[in-house]
Amino acid sequence: MAEFDSEERIGRLLQTLLDTYEPCYGLGSMTVSVYDTAWVACISKTVSGCSQWLFPSSFLYVLQAQLPDGGWTAHAGQECSDETDGILSTMAATYCLIQHAKTPLQLKHIPAEALAESIRTALASLDLMLQSWRVGNSKAVGFEVLAPSLLNLLEEEGHFFAFPGKEHLLHVRDQKLARVSPELLYKSSPSALLHSLEAFHYRKDISYDRFAHQKVGGSMMASPSATASYLIRCKTWDDEAEAYLRLVLSNGHGCGLGGVPSAYPSTNFELTWVVSTLLEAGLWTPDLDERYAAKILTMLEDSRRLGGGLVGFAPGIEPDLDDSAKSSIIFSLLGRRGFSSQIVENFDSAQCLKTYKGERNPSLTANCNALLSVLLDLDDSRPYQSRYLPIQKITRFICDSWWNTSGPLNDKWNLSPFYPAMLMVQSLMELLHKWHDGNLPELESALLRERVIPTLFQCLGQLLQSQNPDGSWGNRGPREETSYAIVALTNLVSLAPNQYLETEIMSAIHCGRSFLKQSAVGIAEYLWIEKVTYASENLAEAYVIAALQGSAHKVSLRYAILHLCGIDLEELEHVAALAESGLIPDDDTSLVISWIMSWLYVPILQRMLGKPASGSYQDTAFRWMVPNSRVVSPLSPKDLLDIITASILVDDLANLVDECMAPGNHKLNIILADAFHAATIHANEHAQATTNGETHGVQAFEPPKANGKSTLLTNGVSVEEACHGQCNGMVTPSNHSTVERTLFTFLDFFDTSDATRKGSEADRRSLQSEVKRYISAQLCRVSLFEEQVHRNQVVCDGMVPQEGAEPPLHDITRERSGTLTGLPLLFAFTICLTSPKGRESFRNVWQKYMADEVSNSIATVFHLEQAADQMRLCLPTSRLELMAAEHSSALIPYEKQRLRLALKHLERTVEDKEVLGAVELVTGMAEFTARLFTVDW
Repeated sequence: MAEFDSEERIGRLLQTLLDTYEPCYGLGSMTVSVYDTAWVACISKTVSGCSQWLFPSSFLYVLQAQLPDGGWTAHAGQECSDETDGILSTMAATYCLIQHAKTPLQLKHIPAEALAESIRTALASLDLMLQSWRVGNSKAVGFEVLAPSLLNLLEEEGHFFAFPGKEHLLHVRDQKLARVSPELLYKSSPSALLHSLEAFHYRKDISYDRFAHQKVGGSMMASPSATASYLIRCKTWDDEAEAYLRLVLSNGHGCGLGGVPSAYPSTNFELTWVVSTLLEAGLWTPDLDERYAAKILTMLEDSRRLGGGLVGFAPGIEPDLDDSAKSSIIFSLLGRRGFSSQIVENFDSAQCLKTYKGERNPSLTANCNALLSVLLDLDDSRPYQSRYLPIQKITRFICDSWWNTSGPLNDKWNLSPFYPAMLMVQSLMELLHKWHDGNLPELESALLRERVIPTLFQCLGQLLQSQNPDGSWGNRGPREETSYAIVALTNLVSLAPNQYLETEIMSAIHCGRSFLKQSAVGIAEYLWIEKVTYASENLAEAYVIAALQGSAHKVSLRYAILHLCGIDLEELEHVAALAESGLIPDDDTSLVISWIMSWLYVPILQRMLGKPASGSYQDTAFRWMVPNSRVVSPLSPKDLLDIITASILVDDLANLVDECMAPGNHKLNIILADAFHAATIHANEHAQATTNGETHGVQAFEPPKANGKSTLLTNGVSVEEACHGQCNGMVTPSNHSTVERTLFTFLDFFDTSDATRKGSEADRRSLQSEVKRYISAQLCRVSLFEEQVHRNQVVCDGMVPQEGAEPPLHDITRERSGTLTGLPLLFAFTICLTSPKGRESFRNVWQKYMADEVSNSIATVFHLEQAADQMRLCLPTSRLELMAAEHSSALIPYEKQRLRLALKHLERTVEDKEVLGAVELVTGMAEFTARLFTVDW
């Protein structure tokens, strides 16, 4: 393979950009869009009194791109993984075919029967697509106004569609347009909605002629489809708009074959993304500076003048946060003064910066670029201390976006999760280096310790875990996605707190680069989001170059991170050695990163629980962190924190019972039962106060019964009597505030947590049931303990105790001790927390049965392995636990087989990925904890 010459390759890329630059219109390399091409194909013009289709090549392009099933993808037959792409493209193409079938004009050579058949299959294909359309997952620019508009246009042609997501789609459309009026669109200042002007094509009350003053270079905000709609609806022909579309057809990615992209030109977008990527990777040489810097800066300055000091994605287009931030970054890295203060002033909002002033959902990646622009700005008149407020605001928004996201990060401008991960890493690592250099002394250390650093480590873990065996990342576009991941890892090298992680990061980078060097060049990767997805050869090339040759900060933050977070280096090295030993299979780097994450969670847990942290906090967090890092769609850090908190409270209650069962603690059952009764009342009063009287949490406790009879405590007092304070004149010890406080915290958490709020009614009932089961199991455990104490006392008094029937082994392993592990309760809690938008997680009798089977089998296997470990280590244990341990070698394989069978049944019948992910997480936690029983941890 030829030696990689980065400077020569960069020179070719920059020269290609500048060579294709048209002074009047700009440049663009975005791939062709069937959606936009269909709109262009609908334009007719009267020439010498005769109507004709203006761009017949565009119609032929659409016609030839139809798939055998009758539909279209966004990219003329090429594979597309985005469902909204296919729906919008099929809608627009079908409408286009209907217009041509009604009025063939000069295209009479196309057989009417064949065109009618194409329309029939197109309508059938569209209906199938709509039936399965997950509207809430759509990211396409303006889809919420474009799709309803096309449905209206098709209805005008007599074609009506009913589908499950239609109501939600129209609701989102109405929300978007609630603030829009024709007068707002007519005003002199441009609006981002002009880019989707075709969304109003069916509105006869809107005069398109009044949009003429909004044109830029003959286009409606550089959109071929919006410009086509404008030209169709205008009563007065617009030669400038026609000239623009002809230029797009000849100079765009369609190369004169009839296809047009979703946006043209995209001058500033492509220029700033390419140049900033190369600059940030440290690949800008003095020679490149001499040949290209002046011209690039001049082009950006010209755009700033047109945009009032800011930059849009093309000259003259409405300025936006993303392109302005990228331009400011280029100015700073080329040694000029940036303009981040103007960016913050123009796009500021309460929680973050908005990409456009009227933006509905803010963009994570645009805020990452904005943060980087502020941090890199060389404006000497504004020291870093004066930028503290916007830095902190944007940083919080970025970290909160990570904190609340389950699974990989998503963004509105790119389909790949590695793109937002890359930008988040670049901006937050720059923040850490500026803090390390002493430029941000006022930045809250808690923000760094509890948000920024955990975000970066979590991202590092996901990047290392998601690398494919061939060294690549992702499955949508392996070259570009792999490049994003490598650029991110290159920036994260200086974060590594020990040699082990640094070596792992460098190894992943090396494997990724080997993949890039061996993979095919020139295959379009449709990752970028416009009205439909698109690819850009220029952007892809820039990221590949940066990944292959780029470098990041040379200064290691290792000791600064260790000191700030108080990480014990000796313990960290012990964990790294365990990871390298292979004693815990398949848990190499995730083991180390999860241990670091669990350490970082301790102060957060301490603050949440309101008491000093113990070593068990980190142990519990660690047991959940590792399996969460390995599931297909990890829970958000926020949800994971709730599960860890629940797990700690479950352990706290069990530990409290253990402490109370020490020799000399008498009348324990009465104390526990009375405290539980009081805590239940207090928890419900608290729930009523916090939910306006509509409590949905813990119900009045019914004490456990054996064979339908109340369980008796020592001296003949029943749990039932103790719960209601009826102790037959016996004085209940008053000093049990610790017991009551622990119980109240336990009950209050399970009553008011996010799991209770998110879960469906059925899932909440299951959770309430498991809370009571767990408490009952603890009380039964104490009852058995006191019974044993009583039996021992009888022996000491020289009497022969009455022999009681030994409980069946099944009850010991499954019903009694399995519940005591707390895993059925944690299973119900996790299911409730991840309940899919309030819908019932298990929706029929069979699914509910299998879910109970999985929950109980997880607990049984865990309990048996725990009992076997205690016996192996000769730890003190009860006679019942000893009985379970003695049979564990035969029972464990059997119970594991039952668990695997139940999991298979559940996976076949449950469709919600969130629910299956929750099941996988709890199963993984139990399995991982069992592994820890066998090693020196």
